[in-house]
Amino acid sequence: MKLLYSLGMCTLFIFLSAMVDGQEDKKVNARIESSILENQIRVKAVAVNNTPVYKELNYLLVSIKKGSSGNLSNNQQSGKFSISPNEVKVLSEINVNLEQKDALKAFLYLRDEETQKLVAKDSLEINTDLFKKKTAKVEEDAVFELKGLTIDDTKTKVGKDFYDLFYMQYSQLPDKGSSAVTVSELPLRGTSGQINIQIDDKLIYSFMTNPNEDYLKEQLAASLKYIKEFNTRKNLIKNEFIY
Repeated sequence: MKLLYSLGMCTLFIFLSAMVDGQEDKKVNARIESSILENQIRVKAVAVNNTPVYKELNYLLVSIKKGSSGNLSNNQQSGKFSISPNEVKVLSEINVNLEQKDALKAFLYLRDEETQKLVAKDSLEINTDLFKKKTAKVEEDAVFELKGLTIDDTKTKVGKDFYDLFYMQYSQLPDKGSSAVTVSELPLRGTSGQINIQIDDKLIYSFMTNPNEDYLKEQLAASLKYIKEFNTRKNLIKNEFIY
């Protein structure tokens, strides 16, 4: 009798565990997949929709590398995507050169397109003992809040030169907004192009490309000015809804 009771309890436990696991699986999951070839690691962002509902989401994939000399570098990719029920979708890939004494952290965040609430997240860590704990915590918090995050989507040398100038100045601002700033470049006819500065998918400022350094510095000043004005207006609107 005791044996039958024990078997019954075990069966019930297994059944309840399966029910709980099944309920936990019925959601959207974020997954970072990685593969290493020689001195390069490929970081892949994947979304898995285990729900019966069509989803509209945003993703942010960030990698932070610390070299053996102590220098930090980061790479970010983000965008909107849709995912069907029970679909597994590859969102983005980042390739990073990684030497033996280098450390790497990667973060993947999925947010609801409408509410901007965090839906799922995942992380990857390699040689994390080389990161100082306090520094790593600050970096993770900064990534999650998106404060000071800039995304490089330029195509040409001129665009890259402007982005480098922009990043150096913007990263030093004390009052950065909580949204990522995207610097993108659109090719136009001939050899010219257009640089766009965007926040929250809103165009803040744009200008035609020109390799002249003084011209780029003028456009940098204008870009920072319009970003400051945009963040000020955004904060005023936000404060109006705080009672």
